Amino acid sequence: MIHAARGILNPLLSDVHIFTDHKAGAQDGMSPGYGISLVAETTSGYVISADTAVSYARGEDLIPAEKVGEQIASALLGEIKQGGVVDSTHQGLLFLLCALCPKDVSEVCVGKLSPYGIAALRHIRDFLGVKFVMKPDASTGTVSLVCLGSGFQNLSRKVS
Repeated sequence: MIHAARGILNPLLSDVHIFTDHKAGAQDGMSPGYGISLVAETTSGYVISADTAVSYARGEDLIPAEKVGEQIASALLGEIKQGGVVDSTHQGLLFLLCALCPKDVSEVCVGKLSPYGIAALRHIRDFLGVKFVMKPDASTGTVSLVCLGSGFQNLSRKVS
């Protein structure tokens, strides 16, 4: 799996570091599968990731580990190609953090909006009353989103 992922990534970038955490049998708690998580850091310091897991418990024919490594490396490259400050999996979290911040303007740039990101925007509008203004950038294929934070405060937190 690791060698297959490295085979996709190494021709593009020389300093690819893939760390392993391999355990088997009783050491892994009798886990019914395996997985891989790849993380890339951009030159601007943004972190983009892609991951997957394969489970023996599903009873389906398992995808060979090498194929899984190739697929996830390709998925990571796809996330990087989309641009933005987060991968599509974490768009909803980013939008929620912008909506919960103090009553100030937040602006973020993401790649193509994922279905999960769109659903998160709808929930934020419905539950917090925060609306985002979206500006697509045709030249980069990204979307800029701007909102005014809700000023949410944690009332359970003690003030000193």
